[in-house]
Amino acid sequence: MGQGKRHESAELLSIMLFGFLLRLYVGRQSLTENGLLPVGFDEYYHLRRILYTVNHFPNTLWFDSYLNYPHGLELTWPPLFDQLLAAISLMLGQHSREGVEMVSAILPAVMGALTIAVVYYLSRELFDRNIALLSALMVAIAPWHITRTMLGATDHHCLEILLDVAALLFVVLALYRKERRHLFAAVAGVTFAALAYTWLGADIYLGIFLVYAAVQMTLDLKHGEASTETTTTLLAAFGVAIILMLPFASAVWLKPSFLGSIFFFIGILLLYALARFMNERGIHWVAFPLTMLASACVLVVTAMLPGQPFKMYSFMQSGADYIFGGRMIGKIAEAEPLVYDANTLYNLMTSPLGLSILLSLAGLVALILYIRRAPSGARPAQLLFLVWTVAILILTFAQIRFLYLYSIVIGMLVGFLFFAANDAISKKMAKNKTSVEGQRLLVALAAVFLVVIIAPSALQTAVLSNYEKPSVAGDWYDSLQWLIQNSNTTSHYDNPVKAPEYGVMCWWDYGNWIVYLSHRPVVANNFQAGAEDSAKFYLSESEDAATAILDSRRARFVLIDYDTVFGSLDSLAKWANMSVSRYVKLDESESTPKATLLPPMFNTTMARLYLSDGVGTDHFRLVYESAQALGSNPSRADVKIFEYVPGALIMVRASPDQRVVAMLNMTSNQGRSFTYANRGQIKDGEFAIRVPYSTEPMHATHAIEPYTIFCGNSEGVKTQKINVSEKDILEGKKIMVNF
Repeated sequence: MGQGKRHESAELLSIMLFGFLLRLYVGRQSLTENGLLPVGFDEYYHLRRILYTVNHFPNTLWFDSYLNYPHGLELTWPPLFDQLLAAISLMLGQHSREGVEMVSAILPAVMGALTIAVVYYLSRELFDRNIALLSALMVAIAPWHITRTMLGATDHHCLEILLDVAALLFVVLALYRKERRHLFAAVAGVTFAALAYTWLGADIYLGIFLVYAAVQMTLDLKHGEASTETTTTLLAAFGVAIILMLPFASAVWLKPSFLGSIFFFIGILLLYALARFMNERGIHWVAFPLTMLASACVLVVTAMLPGQPFKMYSFMQSGADYIFGGRMIGKIAEAEPLVYDANTLYNLMTSPLGLSILLSLAGLVALILYIRRAPSGARPAQLLFLVWTVAILILTFAQIRFLYLYSIVIGMLVGFLFFAANDAISKKMAKNKTSVEGQRLLVALAAVFLVVIIAPSALQTAVLSNYEKPSVAGDWYDSLQWLIQNSNTTSHYDNPVKAPEYGVMCWWDYGNWIVYLSHRPVVANNFQAGAEDSAKFYLSESEDAATAILDSRRARFVLIDYDTVFGSLDSLAKWANMSVSRYVKLDESESTPKATLLPPMFNTTMARLYLSDGVGTDHFRLVYESAQALGSNPSRADVKIFEYVPGALIMVRASPDQRVVAMLNMTSNQGRSFTYANRGQIKDGEFAIRVPYSTEPMHATHAIEPYTIFCGNSEGVKTQKINVSEKDILEGKKIMVNF
């Protein structure tokens, strides 16, 4: 190896090491005194699946009775990421939960460093070494890529990004290096298949190669050239991918990618046949894209016909929803468009991200000009990169989640833009015979421009390193630890094939946390199964409606927090097919919009529990609240846990003209005093009061004295003190009171 090669390797390794260490540093918040706590949500279910795979290798978890309780849920996550991390854990001799968690926390940063290397080789192949080095550096500090590859980001996205960029690299190599085309095409096919084994939406990325084939064949027809090399490369890649997918082709988690790959293979073959037919008969090249457009319209119309056997329209509609958010808009934050109104456009354009996107768009224009001047042999690979770039840009504006991939595009385009601008100015100055001082000024301006490019990403990365803390840390972690320590252990956690004894009602955001940290089954989790029932429960405006849902779901505990009540109201309303305007009135007449809660909001189950501690309910008792940390007068806990119990039935014999109320002075586990009260209802000539609390001091949240039963009217009030046992509460027993 020559000195230049050694120097180049050292530069690349330095950037990779820097990127790896930066990802460890930014993710350091995940290493807490309570062990590993990833920043996000899906990471917790990946950890559950990885641990299961370690114990049952190579088998992984395909059904989980702890999700969508009590029905359970078939898992549609492709398994490669979880199996890969489980395999590496076993290779390193890690079998314990702590050991597997640490391996699983570090490997995303390793994948991030490997992605930096792939970006380097891709940029070097397309452009040159200098652009490759700057592109690699930009990706190393890209905050949107760091969030998916930092320490503790144990989510499949880190592998998804690596494989997608690697697939692009190997196809580029196949197009550039004709003597080894079939080898690189085969390796590209392996990465295609690996991508399908990693992410259910792999078709989104694989379809870009079909779009590229259509564009390349159109240009080839325009110039009177054959598209044989492009066609054979892509057919070989998809052919290998299809073969590798065959063993699990019918699996629900692979079938979309398998069918999509077959569709892309046939599509490329048909496009090539059509292009060759037109080329041989001298048909004008414009007819080719027009024919493709007409064929696409026919396909859509055919798919919409009733009774067609392949359900193509449903398949296409679900694909469009997956790409553009569809029914998930307003329900899932990461499925939101990047820009959807003037306010979000302004916020984007005034942010470091907006600057990065503008620079990348300038780089995109420079790339188009560069491709037009490039040698004909280099154009196919560069055109592929252009098509891929535009596709990722469209995906990013459709759903904000794809920023983690567009950050790769930004790094490469900005790197290209810098050197393209530098070369253009240098040539201009050389042509004008600019002085040495002028050339020095150019170097200084280039340095300033480089800082302007790098500074926003570096700034956002620095911000991430200080504020990217685990969402579960603090009140939520403490609450989940209380739940696992103070509720009956449920069965089948390590082999979840049968339904456990009871479930937990929560908003879907927190389901994965509860399953992994509390070992309790949940009605709804982050896969949105059970989300509709969960939303209907929290927004129900009668206790009968709420308890009917709990009964059908066999839920015993209800968890609720501040964000569910005040942050997720719009999402809850959409999941429950309600309008948020029923619960809140927004006044935008002033510069700062004001929201006013409407009466129906205070009637919802979530408001009655969170805001009123369940006062006036028959079956809900507060059993835990986190530390008082929100607001003042009074201060409020972030998280509260309620238990759903049968409740004792206090029967009061009194004349019908009386009013009967039961009151109980309580203290929470945090030492906060509150009063439970419920009003008696006439039933068979007696007043019936259902109460959820016992007067036995068995729990941290408990009564501090007996119930006081008030009975009276305008002429006077009588009282009696009574005790209610825990057995009375859990067995729904009657207690008679006479006045």
